[in-house]
Amino acid sequence: MPVVKVYNLGYDVTTGIGELLHTTTVRHAFGMIRREVADPVELTILDHRIVPTVLELTRELSGAWVEGAGQRSVGFSFRAVHERDHWTCAYCGRSVSKTPACEALLATVDHIVPRSRGGESSWLNLVSACKECNNRKAAMTPTEARMDLRFEPYDPARAYRVGGLVEALPVLTAG
Repeated sequence: MPVVKVYNLGYDVTTGIGELLHTTTVRHAFGMIRREVADPVELTILDHRIVPTVLELTRELSGAWVEGAGQRSVGFSFRAVHERDHWTCAYCGRSVSKTPACEALLATVDHIVPRSRGGESSWLNLVSACKECNNRKAAMTPTEARMDLRFEPYDPARAYRVGGLVEALPVLTAG
């Protein structure tokens, strides 16, 4: 399978000049096109199929690659929450894992506002937590449990983290 080049918004097809962000697989490229993250710029025929060889993002990103487009969210799952939080407990800062060296560091997902109090399972209400901190917090809010969040949760489709700070993605409007 050929490698697909992914360029930032502003790629010039005629000159081939643009900011190359990364390369990806054809399968991932089709997913980016389907999610409207990128548009195909160059195509080729491979095994009687038309496949992209160059993609251009639908919006310009600076310093970070984030999947998702518009107001839709990135594929949401508990694993995606851990990935967003870099497999780090939001309360104690320790690394968490699906197969930890000790049971206390087992990766769990914590509802900041507990479900028992109407908290929803959303990007902004979930954080990665070690089992020890999650059990300690129980059905309390972080304030009640006297457990400060080390970082704020965010929706990866609308923001990204640079050096621990959350940066909002620009909202593009037609016109």
